[in-house]
Amino acid sequence: MSKRSAALASAVREIIAPVLRTCPLECGVVSFTEVVVSADGAYATAYVSALRNPEAALAYLESQRTRLQRDLGCLRSRHIPRLRFRVDETPIRASRIDALLSGMDIEPNDT
Repeated sequence: MSKRSAALASAVREIIAPVLRTCPLECGVVSFTEVVVSADGAYATAYVSALRNPEAALAYLESQRTRLQRDLGCLRSRHIPRLRFRVDETPIRASRIDALLSGMDIEPNDT
């Protein structure tokens, strides 16, 4: 990611983060694990992690997208990136890997 994309991603995260305080209680603790801006600056994808119900958090954020997109208007950029929200799959993949590794018989290395 270029310096410009990284700076824009940081600014987007700062602007949209306050909406997390208003997420429904059924979602549990919700956070943005990462915000990635496309190379051309057209899209900003926010990856969402929720303790209990990530799909409900995603639905809530989608319902707030118009307001958040308007809030991004304060960015000093020629083009305002279009917001996208995705569930962060990293914890799910990590637990699958842990499950696979725990089922393997690996002998300790005696070096």
